[in-house]
Amino acid sequence: MITTAKDVLIDLLEDTRRRMKRFMDSLPEGSLYWSPDGEANNIAVTVWHMGRLLDVFLVRMILGQTAEDECWLRDGWAEKTGYDPRGIGRDGWGAVNDYTLEEVAAIPLMPADTLLGYLDDIYDRVHGYIENTPIEDLHTSAVGFEGRLTCYNIIQMGLVDNIRHMGEIYAIKAMWLRKHPQN
Repeated sequence: MITTAKDVLIDLLEDTRRRMKRFMDSLPEGSLYWSPDGEANNIAVTVWHMGRLLDVFLVRMILGQTAEDECWLRDGWAEKTGYDPRGIGRDGWGAVNDYTLEEVAAIPLMPADTLLGYLDDIYDRVHGYIENTPIEDLHTSAVGFEGRLTCYNIIQMGLVDNIRHMGEIYAIKAMWLRKHPQN
């Protein structure tokens, strides 16, 4: 039962996780890396971005830690994939924001299980943070964004971004299916 603002955040997080797993399970072969045009992201890049943004938001913007403390680096995802995004894109976040086309093309083609594993890793960490942080602390200014936003605002912003990107990947899948009607 949802009774608090923390419950809402956790519900959004877990609903997105469930939907993402169902979505990835339903993907036709060949659609994960397909792009509608030469300047559009594919599903894999978009899913990776969803995890990266939450990772950066929680670790750097809320907890005030370094990139080395992000799940991507701390938990071995960078080593496993051979991709270290530090210093790339907006503010060096390495989260696809403000990447050039060449920088996007350099993101490795990660399989669905790697993408879901990383998402689970960061979703678990965000879930634990929300659950274990008193609501009063969630409403304090975060270290990132020059303190203009609360920790709650940043989590909410990351979750809303994830939900928007769910719509994007559904649209990419629909475009792929129109081009490949036999699937």
